[in-house]
Amino acid sequence: MGVQYLLFHCTYTIPAAALLTIFYYPFFTRRDICKITFLNILAVTATIPWDSYLIRHGIWSYPPDATFNRTLYDIPLEEVAFFVLQTSITSLVYCICSKALVLPMHLPVRPVRRARDLGGLGLVVLFAIGMVCFVSGGGGTYLGLILIWAVPVVILQWMLVSPFIVSLPWKATAPPIVLPTVYLWIADRSAMAAGVWSIESATQLGVHVFGLEIEYTPCPFCCFCDMNLRTRREMLFFLVTNVMIVFGLVGFDYACAMAEYTTICTGVAPSTTRDAVKGVLQALLHPPAIQASGITDLQQAVARLHEKSQSMFVGSALFQGPVRVDLIYVYSFCRVIDDLIDEAEDEGEAQFWIAECRRCLDARIRPQEQPPSPKPRTPYNQAKQHLLHRAVATLPLSRMPTQPLYDLLKGFEMDLAFTTASPSAKHKGHFPIATEPDLDRYATYVASTVAELVLDLLHHHYNRSHLYDREAMAHAGRQMGKALQCVNIARDIHRDAAIGRVYIPTTWLAETGLTPADILQDPRSPAAYAMQGRLLDKAEGLYGQARGAIEALPPGVRGPVRTTVESYMEIGRYLRERRGESLQTARKTRLPVGRRVRVAWVGMW
Repeated sequence: MGVQYLLFHCTYTIPAAALLTIFYYPFFTRRDICKITFLNILAVTATIPWDSYLIRHGIWSYPPDATFNRTLYDIPLEEVAFFVLQTSITSLVYCICSKALVLPMHLPVRPVRRARDLGGLGLVVLFAIGMVCFVSGGGGTYLGLILIWAVPVVILQWMLVSPFIVSLPWKATAPPIVLPTVYLWIADRSAMAAGVWSIESATQLGVHVFGLEIEYTPCPFCCFCDMNLRTRREMLFFLVTNVMIVFGLVGFDYACAMAEYTTICTGVAPSTTRDAVKGVLQALLHPPAIQASGITDLQQAVARLHEKSQSMFVGSALFQGPVRVDLIYVYSFCRVIDDLIDEAEDEGEAQFWIAECRRCLDARIRPQEQPPSPKPRTPYNQAKQHLLHRAVATLPLSRMPTQPLYDLLKGFEMDLAFTTASPSAKHKGHFPIATEPDLDRYATYVASTVAELVLDLLHHHYNRSHLYDREAMAHAGRQMGKALQCVNIARDIHRDAAIGRVYIPTTWLAETGLTPADILQDPRSPAAYAMQGRLLDKAEGLYGQARGAIEALPPGVRGPVRTTVESYMEIGRYLRERRGESLQTARKTRLPVGRRVRVAWVGMW
């Protein structure tokens, strides 16, 4: 009895699995747990017969002094543990790489028969090669056994989920295959050298490369070049097993994506875990018809959010299922109308977009009272008008109140007051945000309304079994929205000044002998940084009043909401750290990626 295999686990597999688990632990969802558990059961069940055959026929062996000699179907228990640990490591890497994906947007809307058929043909050829190697015996036996065991599984996976595999970004599928495979190659090289396991040399190929014996060819430049042929066969084993694991995970996500798509289309979410599982199975057995227009709308909304608001995108990634899609559509609508107004050539065009947005909302909420649609003035506006119509059409109005949407438009009308003020009025200090109550009113219109919409969506999706004081939560949401808007204003003082806007209350400026015109003239002055600090103080005060309400939210959304808000507040802290330079760049200040990840990790805890 020996402990070499146990030491191998303690050196390589257990630390890797533990570190990945600790890193990902705050982001675990029930779906992740089900996915990893399901894959582990399949991996162990599928590998035991094959591994047992190898051991019983002397192809694969373990020295008696390397294990505890406790077996399952002749397989050492340490080896069974390896199946679980490898599957867990690969699954965790996949979960990390695919966390930000909005699964329904990757559902295929066009057939991928050519890719499916070519991939299937290649796999059939590999299976045929495996059969030839196995039947021929001798040096190709082990290679043949790997291929005839693994390729049929991969063929089945490929035929079922190849459309989804092809449509997913490579960053979600390639790293979970490549990284664990390379890591296990390194670990396997060490295990082979230590004699933890071995492969019968008679079942290996005697191949020479460039006239050199592969059995042992040292190279001073590459640690992989001195691997013997046994290790090369193991490299193939780890590669194909990781492909099977990742394809299995993708298949699980494919079924979940189709179930989410059905929920989005019908608006009926599963009320229990059992209903959710039933919906996933039904989607897998009877896939829904995918509408290209719906997928396109979702893809554009996600791209818009990713480009315009990193904090909101990171926050949305922490939600799962239909609620995340609803939130994305709300954020996308806000972004579309905001951009249309900010980028308008003149006040008349901006007023047109507000009126058109109000008309579109009326058409959805009260279709019987729909007024005639005004004709777009130019073809360019017609393209923008279509964009606005789609943004309104995708709003989940059946699951949230509509009054906050109209209040949001009032906030945009306050923005237009800047363009109506004459230059002489600006120099006299007559700006829409004259006092702190004006700032509060503006922040309520443009930010508290969004917070109210988000809370109502969360209430719709998660409040079936978790009760809380809805009025108190709504008040806290309004305070939180105002806090986040103050951070926005503090960050964008110089960017707003470039378009003739100063959201700092005129009374604040007057206390220091300044006017809004002074900020317009020099938005990067020490006075501007002083005003930035005061806005951040106000934001932190509002946040302090409301942050306790987050802990009363349902467990499923408490962490994501906390993280989303903390991501915004972290921008304020970042601005304080960069005092003297945060207003110097023309670009919007963004948190570094590492800092965003840290905030998300702490917030989800």
